[in-house]
Amino acid sequence: MPEEDEKKRRDVVLFLQELKECIYGGPGLEIVNRQKNQEALIELGLTKRNREEEILSLSVINYSSGPNEDKDRPGTSVWIFGKKIDETEIYIKLKIYNVRGEDHAKCISFHKATSPLTCPFAE
Repeated sequence: MPEEDEKKRRDVVLFLQELKECIYGGPGLEIVNRQKNQEALIELGLTKRNREEEILSLSVINYSSGPNEDKDRPGTSVWIFGKKIDETEIYIKLKIYNVRGEDHAKCISFHKATSPLTCPFAE
């Protein structure tokens, strides 16, 4: 694997570790309450807890892109992951942001993918 890919893989692993630390040992997981996100839970038959478990189970193989500029919050980054749940590809957009010295985990999107996601580290 090229050195650039190895660095990206390490960056993804580090992001996921930090995200999980925020969820387990910090303020938890903030979910953006968008209709699209709510509809996905209903369509997939998932509870809010199931959604959190799906996010906590993400690994480098689910990585699609990032860090990308957050168009809603310039100067901050978002990360995109894809995951199949019951044969439905789910688009997951996550970020870590800091408030008064404390990191927070946020799920901006968790819904059916509108186009196929490319996951470069998928096996």
